[in-house]
Amino acid sequence: MDLDKKPGAKTRNSGIELLKIAAIVLIVISHVVQTLRSANPYVPSGSYVIDLSVATADPHKFLLMLFSYFGHWGNTIFFICSAWFLLDSAKWNKRKWFFMLSEIWFVSMVILAVTMILRQGDVARVMILRSFLPTTLANNWYLTCYLLFYPIHPYLNTVIRKLDKQGLFRCSAALFVLYFGFAFIKRDLFFSSNLVLWIAIYFVMAYIKLYAPGLAASTKGNIILLLIGFAGYVGIAAAANAAGLHISALNDKVLHWATNYNPFLVAMSVALFNLARKLTFKNKAINYLSGLSLLVYIIHENLILRMYYRPALWDLVYRNFGHRHVAAWTLALSLLVFAFGLISAAIYDVSLRRLVRKAANGVFSLARTVYLKAEARLLKPR
Repeated sequence: MDLDKKPGAKTRNSGIELLKIAAIVLIVISHVVQTLRSANPYVPSGSYVIDLSVATADPHKFLLMLFSYFGHWGNTIFFICSAWFLLDSAKWNKRKWFFMLSEIWFVSMVILAVTMILRQGDVARVMILRSFLPTTLANNWYLTCYLLFYPIHPYLNTVIRKLDKQGLFRCSAALFVLYFGFAFIKRDLFFSSNLVLWIAIYFVMAYIKLYAPGLAASTKGNIILLLIGFAGYVGIAAAANAAGLHISALNDKVLHWATNYNPFLVAMSVALFNLARKLTFKNKAINYLSGLSLLVYIIHENLILRMYYRPALWDLVYRNFGHRHVAAWTLALSLLVFAFGLISAAIYDVSLRRLVRKAANGVFSLARTVYLKAEARLLKPR
């Protein structure tokens, strides 16, 4: 999901690209679980829904709770992979930014059109409106947030370069404590948001890259960090579940910690990235598949697909098999959703993507010309 990298480019380290593929799989699993635990107004039968927000003694449900964390983990991995390279950027590529924006809109329109045909126009008006404005209405929060973060990263880099080692350490530590410490406990503290969280992670990665090369390169250190993160990730989920079983007031708080604010997910993501960087090999197939990750994200988590079709899959499974082996069914449906997204992305990549890019370039050039003329008039001395 890096706007500065082309799919399959020779400079890509396939170790990092393999980590990105793993990240999108984690995200898909999380989204499949999200469908399972969320009632849906567009699917008549909601009997397949499992309430994972309450404490449970069922090991299968607890496993699904852990799966619920996977999306936040995968998103953090993706951002860290991008952040490491964005730290070297002096400017942002406006044309590529606009192409990403256009591609999100085009895919949304294609899925809407196909669904209107298949459902003979039976699509809720709010779904149609949101499909026309996928980025503005943040149908996929990660993509909207990335489009907001990307243009400001060169200015963050300027600030980072002006800080000395001590200044950057203090700034990074303060941001981490505020947003992965206090805000982790209570999410609305210090006006937190996903964009602010990313800025905090960005400063942490900047310190590691500029002043902690030993940590970045240490296999032993990163394995220890990974184990600490994993122990915290499982431990806090288990503790919340155990507390909920014995304290009624905490019974429905077990997913409170399944958020982007979780410091243990950040620790695991940083460790995995540093370890992946050490796998210095090149594989064209891995690099190409990783290059499709943005499309897989856009397609599999499309608003209409996740509101109409993914719940229908769970409803079908429930009517035929009930909740037996629900964790196994989660992985099976995740594989199916991932395969659908990947195949669809590959087909689009070899058929329509070039035309979309050409159209986006034309619109961008026209919009840029109009804007620059308007800007020149507004800035003209009066």
